[in-house]
Amino acid sequence: MKLILPEWADEEQVAAYLADWGGETIMPAASDPKGRDYATWLSDTIRMRTSPPQPLVPSTLLFLTDDAETKLFGAIDIRHRLNDYLLAFGGHIGYGIVPSERRKGYAKVQLGLALPVAKSLGLARVLITCDDGNAGSARTIEALGGVLEDKRAENGALTRRYWIDIPQKTLETERLILRQWTLDDADDMFAYAKSPRVGPSAGWKPHESRAESVETIRSWLCDPAFWAIEEKASGRVIGSIGLHRDEMYSNPQARKIGYVLREESWGMGYMPEAVRRLTSFAFEELCMDVLSIRHYAFNDRSRRVIEKCGYRYEGTLRRAAAIFDGSIHDERIYSMLREEYFAARRAV
Repeated sequence: MKLILPEWADEEQVAAYLADWGGETIMPAASDPKGRDYATWLSDTIRMRTSPPQPLVPSTLLFLTDDAETKLFGAIDIRHRLNDYLLAFGGHIGYGIVPSERRKGYAKVQLGLALPVAKSLGLARVLITCDDGNAGSARTIEALGGVLEDKRAENGALTRRYWIDIPQKTLETERLILRQWTLDDADDMFAYAKSPRVGPSAGWKPHESRAESVETIRSWLCDPAFWAIEEKASGRVIGSIGLHRDEMYSNPQARKIGYVLREESWGMGYMPEAVRRLTSFAFEELCMDVLSIRHYAFNDRSRRVIEKCGYRYEGTLRRAAAIFDGSIHDERIYSMLREEYFAARRAV
């Protein structure tokens, strides 16, 4: 099972999803056209991610489907922030499963898949609510770590308010673990970050002290964009990889990959391994539409990593980047589209 954006489903699938509800209220409300034709509803839904009408907040609607994308089993709406009403009653996430597919565990699957997406939107914790009498929804929320804060009354009915802390998703490869940074990693970070060949290749100044590495890690602890790269064989952190918002894209489903690796591990194939895993996570689990990677023109080692991972060269921004020492460098840009990723996967 996986989540997809509405524009990745076809009109017939959406029509079947709506028909499955019969006379029931369609949940979440964002998946209900409410009399709009398909094209208008889809356009409005896409616009909600960046430019919602007042007083609504930005939100991302996703459909739950099977791996072959043959049917829409449910939908989930992630609000990027809360207004007063959502804080009191609506929460960050609203979801529903079509009547024909209930009591099969899909609600828990759908909510579990949505939490990393919410994390990628900058939400470290989410508020999820349900009617006090909806025991099934309460069990689903609690099964995914929901902690009941309180119950609030609205129009004579009680609403349960749960908070879920979203952990950084741990990703694994054959030889690596991509995981949340901890302060215990400071020695390992300083060991590579002090190298005069590591930081400058990514544009930043080598660390001058362990304290500088500690402060860097502190700044990353609440940021969903950074993973520590741990070598399974040694248990040591050997680098960092990140999935960042790309200032060159206004598309909210676009991210930029950045990385560094300790000098002793160069030439061992670790970085292509890590980039491929983060690429698959971004496209398959976070519903990203496009990923980019860039490198300074002098960093030929990074160019080889990017090309091995199948990213396409788009062009060079000439004299575009000033790095820590004030020097100016060309920046080479590469990207991969969602459809290119899945086409390459099918071809294997």
